[in-house]
This record gives sequence, structure tokens and C-alpha cells, in this order.
Amino acid sequence: MISNDNLQINLINKKYPNGIKYLIKRFRRPYPTNIEYIRRLDKEYRIIRDKGFVRTFHRVCDLLDIIKDKNIPHVLRGSAASSLVCYQLGISDIDPIKENIPLTRFMNFCRDTQPDIDLDVPHWVRDSLIDEFHEKHPNKVARISNKVMYKPKSAMREAIRQFGYRKFLPRHYKLEDIFPDPYQRKNVKKYAKSLIGKQRQWSLHCGGLIVFKDEVPNDLWLKPERKQIVLDKYDVEEQNLIKIDLLCNRGLSQLWELSNKPVSEYDPFDEKAAELLCRGEVLGLTQSESRTMRKTILALQPKSVYDVALALALIRPAAADGGRKAAYLRSNGGGKRQIITDEDAIEYISDSVDCSLDKADYYRRGFSKQIPNVISEFMTRLQNQKNSVEKADILKELRHSPKYSYCRGHALAYGQLVWALAYWKSREPKKFWEATLKHCNSSYRKWVHPRQNILAGNYLYNKVQGTPMQQFEKTGWWNTPDFLSKRFGCEDSQGVTYFSGLVANTRTIYRYKKKLVLMSIGVDNNRFEDLIIDKRIFKGGRQWTFVEGCGLRKSQFNSDFIEVSHLV
Repeated sequence: MISNDNLQINLINKKYPNGIKYLIKRFRRPYPTNIEYIRRLDKEYRIIRDKGFVRTFHRVCDLLDIIKDKNIPHVLRGSAASSLVCYQLGISDIDPIKENIPLTRFMNFCRDTQPDIDLDVPHWVRDSLIDEFHEKHPNKVARISNKVMYKPKSAMREAIRQFGYRKFLPRHYKLEDIFPDPYQRKNVKKYAKSLIGKQRQWSLHCGGLIVFKDEVPNDLWLKPERKQIVLDKYDVEEQNLIKIDLLCNRGLSQLWELSNKPVSEYDPFDEKAAELLCRGEVLGLTQSESRTMRKTILALQPKSVYDVALALALIRPAAADGGRKAAYLRSNGGGKRQIITDEDAIEYISDSVDCSLDKADYYRRGFSKQIPNVISEFMTRLQNQKNSVEKADILKELRHSPKYSYCRGHALAYGQLVWALAYWKSREPKKFWEATLKHCNSSYRKWVHPRQNILAGNYLYNKVQGTPMQQFEKTGWWNTPDFLSKRFGCEDSQGVTYFSGLVANTRTIYRYKKKLVLMSIGVDNNRFEDLIIDKRIFKGGRQWTFVEGCGLRKSQFNSDFIEVSHLV
């Protein structure tokens, strides 16, 4: 272990191979002199050396050189934000020592697989960056594929075609109408069942790049013109190949339109951005405009970028579905320690069975991927150290491990992006909505973003000239300052709330053994109401455009919603 505060870089270089020495020369930030930083770098160097990850970091640096030369903004997603080497190389803008993010989730001595480094760039430059990366490493870079498997619906459609039916199949068809013969229907169903789980076709992975040491083997090419090979991410992991994910991020496209300032350089305690978020004005903020995120932000009342990062982590399935989010919000962050991020799970496992963080991550991945031998090893260790009550409590906490959760670095990286967008929305709403409408897709209905754009003072041309209703019926949105209909509104009367509005967003969930519809509706110029509707109230599978009804207004975690009892 390094202990000398005045240890110089040339002393460190003597311990490591030339690959790491050259990696140090590629640092884009000054070499640290603080002993805590030097110790952390020393640990990362040893892991990179012992696990054979030197080429991985060099290839990522090659891609980063192209990005930096073109002055393209990027965000490092995933657990790589916990690496100090990534920070020094300029791959990440998050200082893991300052932000207290342990390395274990990214790479450790108990993990032999290649470290996963994912980069987000604006969506319109990604393909050109991939082409330039191909040119930099000719015949050594390829794009991976996805195996598309048969699922019940696709298997049934394929079985119908195989049994001779070649006509168009509507969305809602009846097998009895296609095959009147019961014996034939039985054979169709049997064949469809046999297809489920088998590979249907190959598709192109959204951003996975493989860098081979030598040229790409000829037998791996699927579509050479697209640089696509017949390997998916699981094949890559088994063969321990170098994989870099270069992914699109429309939030970066949106921000790039507003400023070239890196997301890490915005004031993490900006008051105007905090006030905007505390009001729940999240429309247009990539990663944060969903109903769930809006309600979580309203509950947390964020004062800094760290609160936004926490909100992003809280809404992931492992925290949300496991009741941890509700418990955290009820206790206002106090009380029993909650497992929100992957690092929380690692630390909890380490404390529970008294093992190193590296070994705890090994157990976490075992639970996450449901690996029997790893789980068995953990259970044996737990049995030897804990009584039955403690054992039951620990297993109860770990039961949601297979569900997806954020790591701290990933949450903070996306939190910084959301915070930067909130900064501009709070100061330049007109420019913000111009950039949003230009670059971003929305989970809301087509009319919502244009509506916000018009309210910010921007003019939008609509090819249909007429009343707002006529424009809405033809194009899905309208370009006048007036709301679509004056009859839309919401009022409370003697404990019952009556509403009438235009549907902005819907989502179906399962809660308390019920199928529920979460719906947001526009009821005024810049006012939305949230509805919770029992699925049984809906009639058929109709696509709702306007809704009208009544229900009881309730409040939870600083936000209101209407529990619908009747729809017209």
C-alpha cells in the first residue's frame, strides 16, 4: 500500500507494465498528489494489470479522442463513473473520491469479465462517430446483434402463417375465424408452443461495439456492409471480448442546442433549477418527465443535483417495487437504512456476512442473475453467521435483487444532465422548448410538447388552418394560445371532484392484485391532473382521447391525484 504523501509519478510507473504507463500519459487531468487519490489509482492499476484490461481502456480512449476532437458533449453512464482512472482520462466527469463512490461495482479482484464502459452522445452524431472509429481500427471493429426470440404472440402468428394462412392478420383476431376445424387449431397451438423461446431473427444492437485484437473472423459477419456480426452481448461476455456501448441520448442533443458547457460544471445547488423542480415542472426534462418521476421529485423537494440523482435511483424497479421508495419517502430519508443503489446492496451484503466489498459484489451479481452455486455459497455463509431471525431479515432485503437498479455513478451522471436542463428551462424557457421540440421524443401525447412550446412564446406552423379542434383532429395538436375546449376543467364539490380533460399520458400497472390505469389529463392552459382508474371501469380496449368523470381527491407525498369512481 502506498503511504508516502510525496510519492511521484515516476515511482508508480516502475510497478506497472508499459500499457499502464502509456495510459497515464493519456490522462486529461493533472496527476493527483493527494494520498487518497494515489491509493485509489494504485488499486485500479493493479486490477487493470492483473485482469488484463489495459487494451479496453486504450480502445475507449481512442473513441474518446474522436469525440473530444469534434468537441462533442458526452456522458459516461453506468458503473464506470466510479472509476478514478476514467475520471483522469476524461471519460467521466464525476470524481469518485469527492462523491464517495466505491470502485467495486465497476471492477474488482473477484470479477474477471471485461469492465462495462458506456458512453452517451447526441443522437445525430452517433453513426458518424461509429464510422470514424471503424476507420481508426479497420477490420477490427464490429457492431453486435440481438437475438430476437419467439414470444407467445409472435409464435402464434408464425404458426398461422406456417399452416397456410397468408392474409393480413389484424391486431385483434380470433383463431376460430381463421381455422374453423378444431383439430387444425389444436395443431396450430401445439406448433406455436414449440416455437416459444427459439430464435426468430437477428437485430442490430443499439450501440454495442466490439474491438478485436486482430481482424474480425470472416465466419462472424452477418451484414458486412453494416459491420454487424452474429454475436450478442451474452456471447461477448462469455468470450471476454472488449465491448464499448456508444448510445444515443436526446437529452444531450437538447442540451447541446442550448450550450457547450459540460453537465458537471453547472452549480449543483442552483436555486432557480431547484425551485422549478420543486414545483414539479418536469415536462421536457429528459429522464424526468414521467408521472412517477414527477411525483418522486415533488415528494423529495430537491435542493441539489444529488436529490435529483436520488429520485432517479428511487424509481427503478428494485427500489420502487420492493417498497423501499415508499419507506424512504415516509421516513424522509431517516430510520432504517434502505437499499436504493447497487452500492447500497453491496455494502449491506458485506455487513451481513462479514466479507470484503469485492466478495459482496460477487454475491450481489449471483442474486441478480439467480446463479444457484453463488446463492448456495452465500446461504451457507449466512447460516454459519446468523440466527434464523437475522437470516430471514437479510433474505427479505435481498429478495428484490434480480430487479433492475441504478448504481450511484449512473444516477449522478443522469442527475447532472437533468439538473443542467432544469437550469436552462428556469432561465430561457423559449430557447429550451425550441431545443426540446427539435430533438426530443416524449412519452406524452403528441399535443403536450407543442402546447408547452406555444405557451413559452414560440410560434409553430400547423398545416391545417381552422379551429383548434379541427387542427387537433387532423394533426394531433393545435397552434393557438387557447386551450382546446373551454369545457375542460376540474372542480371540487362536497367531497367529490368532477373533471373533464384531454388525455396527456396513460400507463397500466398492477397494484394490490388490481389492474390500474395511471392517467394524466390536461384541464387548463398549463394545468394537469393525475387520475388512478380501475381497469374494470374502462369499456373494451378503446383509445381514450377525452375523459370525463368524477372521483375522490387524495394526497400523498406532496402531490395530489384523483381516485376515479365513475367515467362518462
